[in-house]
Amino acid sequence: MSTSARVMVPVKITSLMIAPGTTVPEPNTVNGEVAWVASGSYAIDDLRTSNGSVYSCTRAHSGRTARPEADPGYWLRKGPTDRMAPFDDYSSTKARGKTAITFVLTPGFINGVSVYGPEGATYSLVVRDAPGGTVIREQHGDLFAQAAGFWELLFAPLPALEKISMDGIPIAPNAEVSVTINSPGEGAVAVGDIKVGDWRQLIGDSSFGGTEYGAEAQRKSYTYRQFNDDGTYQQIPRGNARDVTCRVVLSAEQAMYADAILGEVIDMAVPFEASDLPRYGYLNTLGFLTGSIRADNWGVTSLNLIVKGSI
Repeated sequence: MSTSARVMVPVKITSLMIAPGTTVPEPNTVNGEVAWVASGSYAIDDLRTSNGSVYSCTRAHSGRTARPEADPGYWLRKGPTDRMAPFDDYSSTKARGKTAITFVLTPGFINGVSVYGPEGATYSLVVRDAPGGTVIREQHGDLFAQAAGFWELLFAPLPALEKISMDGIPIAPNAEVSVTINSPGEGAVAVGDIKVGDWRQLIGDSSFGGTEYGAEAQRKSYTYRQFNDDGTYQQIPRGNARDVTCRVVLSAEQAMYADAILGEVIDMAVPFEASDLPRYGYLNTLGFLTGSIRADNWGVTSLNLIVKGSI
């Protein structure tokens, strides 16, 4: 397999890090978003945006001046706005548009980018050393996964790419990242989740270690399905995720480093790659990483990792 698994410690993106050049406004009126205004009149189920979130009115009212996030008796948060959707840990909540969609971010120092749930025809990732500065890393491509075989290549529609990953970004304390998804004509475009941060390697060496064979991935569906006595059923489609389990062997000298990584990411959804080889792409996911660390002997430590995939 590969001698290295890796996990990204992501930068938490705030509204202040979303820079000019981003094509998704707030509110995104093209997609039906409406901004909350003070002292307005609202009916039950009215939807309004405020500070990156969409709220639903739970009690009819007028004349109130408290923002929805500070007025829980009258408003219930439903989810992120289109502008903040790629930064809420869910790849199933997507920012959507037509023809092209661009997010420009100023996260500071990073060495990696991962994009989940892109929809469109092509993508472009560009990293500059500063806002509007020199390009230090770029990556472009289409959004179609490799065909399973020769027959599929010739006669079947290519499956959509689930994830885009970039690494090897040179050191730039004031980096600017641009993520663009394109589609010809008025084609639909979308992006589910954007992660930028620091890839941390769990590295074996040339003689032993790294991710061992026996790593497993399991697709998990959250679709609700109820079967009746006659075999018929009712189904409510929902999202799906990929869970991954694997064992990674390291030098004992890296045990404390590995433990520190697990502590950093224990309560956040993070990109995880059990291997950097394309043939093992099914062992990569976005989810919550936990695991145990075992001192196998004086010089060897092993990690038993579990990644619960996020939808």
